Formats: sequence, structure tokens, C-alpha cells
Amino acid sequence: MQDCRNRLNFAASIIDTTSRLMLQMLSGGNLNLNETMNNTALQAIVTKALPALSGEQVTYNAAKNVFLSQGYTSAAGNMYYKAIRLSNRLVVYYDLGQGYIHTFLNGIKLFAFDGPKATLIAQKYWGGYDYRIFSEQFAKEQSILMLKGFLEGQMKLQRTHVSDQELSGFARSMVEETQHKQLA
Repeated sequence: MQDCRNRLNFAASIIDTTSRLMLQMLSGGNLNLNETMNNTALQAIVTKALPALSGEQVTYNAAKNVFLSQGYTSAAGNMYYKAIRLSNRLVVYYDLGQGYIHTFLNGIKLFAFDGPKATLIAQKYWGGYDYRIFSEQFAKEQSILMLKGFLEGQMKLQRTHVSDQELSGFARSMVEETQHKQLA
């Protein structure tokens, strides 16, 4: 019984802290992620809420309006990192590689929030000879198509129908929400 209470209290603290941080970000408040990421409570939240970032340092690039992971450099000298955009409903992860001349889009992951937990809903990877040079427009359109595909699958499971135009518009608006300025 005590173990159950402890788990409920921990879950409540995760929800409370995640909500506070999301509200602070979405209301334009300043959030120093380098400083905050060292907080062990936030590390636990990031591990549970944003599993693809577990243990990584994150910074906010205001010029690009994106959160960036620290990344690593391969033996070939290429740098690999994640670029993250989020809203209160969706998280879009771009797996990027910085080569000698170009930045490459190696993959995209979409997470949707299920309470305080982010759940992977779609992913797509390119690599080898099928690489993609990164462009904001291509990444955005691919994210929209991936989200639309997920929503189409959910509609089939629930035996409901929405027009293709309405579904595309909804997917577009959700992805565009992640591109709004997060921090001042």
C-alpha cells in the first residue's frame, strides 16, 4: 500500500512539474534549459515524458526556434544530434547529421502527449543512399504526412470518417503549433 502511495505521489509531482514547465514555455517565460536540465527531478521527468532525450543536455536556439540536443561526432567527423519542436500536444524530433557541406535529415519521430507521458506515434528514417538534405519545408511536410497517416489509422480503428481535406488541415495545424516561438 505504501509503495502504491509513493508511486502516485511521484506521478503527481511529475504531472505538476511538467505542467508548470510547459506553461512557462508556452507563455513565453524564460527557461534556462542548461541550468534546469541539471536538476535531477527534471531529469526524471524528461526520461518519462520525452524518452528520446533521456540523459541528454538540451539548449534552445532562438534563431531557429528549436531545442537542440548536445549530439556527438562520429569517427568520420560528422556530427549527429536531435532538433526538437513541441507544443502542448505534439513533439517533433528531427534526427540530423551535419556533414562537411550539408545538414542531413536522417529521420523524424512524432510523439503525442498521453497525460505527462510522450508516446511515439510515428517515425520515418532515411539513410544510406536514400539520404535527404535538410530543409525546413521538407521536414514540416513529412511531419504533416506522418501525423495524417497516424490519424487515418486511428479513424479506421474507431470506424469514423473525416474528409481528407479536414484531416490534412488538422494535421498541418498541429505540426505548425510546434513551430510557434516557445521562449522569449
